[in-house]
Amino acid sequence: MALGEWTLVRERMPGDDRRRYVPALGLVPRVAVLPHFDTFGHRWVPSAEEAAPGRDVVLLGVDERSAAIHDGAWRALGDGGVTVIAGGRRRFASGERVDGLPALDPAARPPDR
Repeated sequence: MALGEWTLVRERMPGDDRRRYVPALGLVPRVAVLPHFDTFGHRWVPSAEEAAPGRDVVLLGVDERSAAIHDGAWRALGDGGVTVIAGGRRRFASGERVDGLPALDPAARPPDR
């Protein structure tokens, strides 16, 4: 969930469904990931959209036991699926090509640790 440009963290305290954006690794520009989308991550959508003014953001909901991978194109893999939220909502099942995600930033690199 940290590979996007932003990650979403609790706005104030544990259990708070409201989210705020903080910079992440930035390997996938314009993306903020909503993990565990099928169980509880979907509850973050209104807060994430509300906190996004001025950001050109794509929300990527990733179900448990699932992933969006890039192997020349974005694909959904795993037991669940992925949901892309940007000017609408589109769901992609395992094995399907995922449309609506930005290309990887070839110049971006994770920070040295």
